[in-house]
Amino acid sequence: MNYLLGTIFLLLSIWQFVMFKRSLTHFKQQGDKNTSPFIMFALWSGLLFAITFLGIAISCFF
Repeated sequence: MNYLLGTIFLLLSIWQFVMFKRSLTHFKQQGDKNTSPFIMFALWSGLLFAITFLGIAISCFF
C-alpha cells in the first residue's frame, strides 16, 4: 500500500514540476505589464506543492 501511495505522489510531484516549469517559461516569454503581480505567488506555491509531494513520495518508499 505504501508503494502505491508513493508512486501516486511521485507522479503528482513530477507533473507539478513540469507544470511549474511550463508556466514559468510562458510568463518569462509572454509576460508584460498586464500580467498579474500575484502570478509569482502562484508559481511559488506550485513549486512548494511539488516539493511537498516529492517528500511524501520519498517517505512512502522508505
